[in-house]
Amino acid sequence: MRALFAMMLVVLSACAASQKLNPKAIAHQRKGADYLKAEQLDRAEAQFSLALEYNKRYAEALNGLGLVAFRRGLKRQALAFFRDAVEANDDFAEAHNNTGALLLFSDDVHLAESAFRSALGIDPGYLDARYNLALALLRRGALEEAHFELRKVLAVRPKMALAHAELGCLELYRDHRAAAARALAEALRLEPNLAGALRCRGTLARRGGALGEAERDLRAAVAADADDEAALFELALTLVARGRRDQAEREIARVLIRAPQADAGHFVMGYLLFKRGELRRAERHLRQALALRPGYPAVQLLLGDLLKKRGDLQQAQRHYEAFLRRIPGGLLSEKQRVVDWLDRQRDLAKRTDLSHWPKGRTPAW
Repeated sequence: MRALFAMMLVVLSACAASQKLNPKAIAHQRKGADYLKAEQLDRAEAQFSLALEYNKRYAEALNGLGLVAFRRGLKRQALAFFRDAVEANDDFAEAHNNTGALLLFSDDVHLAESAFRSALGIDPGYLDARYNLALALLRRGALEEAHFELRKVLAVRPKMALAHAELGCLELYRDHRAAAARALAEALRLEPNLAGALRCRGTLARRGGALGEAERDLRAAVAADADDEAALFELALTLVARGRRDQAEREIARVLIRAPQADAGHFVMGYLLFKRGELRRAERHLRQALALRPGYPAVQLLLGDLLKKRGDLQQAQRHYEAFLRRIPGGLLSEKQRVVDWLDRQRDLAKRTDLSHWPKGRTPAW
């Protein structure tokens, strides 16, 4: 499942611009930053746009428009503004970081990592960029590097709950349960309703057999972040382990009634139906999840499993290959079995390909 991943899109910095600017442009940019902090997006947009009328390549104003677009949910437009800000001023660390954040949202992990490293090359003390770099490293499975970057973040900002939570989730993935419990306890001491920390503590409790505690934490995680597919998935697993499979399905169904576009809900429902053996219904939900979130790695993996079980090996291979192109850190443990199965299929295809044998002769196996 996905990492904790709380995107750190920073508010505009007050640093001076490196380019020569009209004083009126600076004044409009600063007003825009104030409006942005107050969540007055229309006024912020107007001020940043006025700043650009004085200086068309004013990086801070372009970055500000990117933040406005992001707050409105316009991720593609936001990314374009952040890239324009980088082009206008390649020494603007915040714009590199924000570009990386949007790329990470789009699962472009390697490009995101490069953007975060560019931000840190400009300002090694930029902790939001270092935290985001750790997230990118987790997403591509570089666990030791991610662990090191998180420790560096906490060395400077020991009260950053998100970093403690991410470290706890990482320790849980490595099955270092005592270390995970300590990090998650600190995260929740600092921020009691932090969804990712609640989810990972719930997972830790489920694995330890404390199903009641697990259900409590996982329900709290879902209440804090209804879009957290990992928390929904873990809650469903916990309910099944407690002998309440039907309740798990009813709860996910209610999620989908409230939010029919919830890709995570469709994935979890597909998983539950797959485990029940209702392959056709499971496939419908999984394909809906994939339509809502193209490339969804967990769905690609489960569709591969479903199609393999149904005997559609060619389609299963296609989904497994898509999964291998984009494996999140939480699913790295599934990689080897998929690779082994694909290798066996390719070997079988070679052995049964008779096109290279002379006419009238067949191989003697």
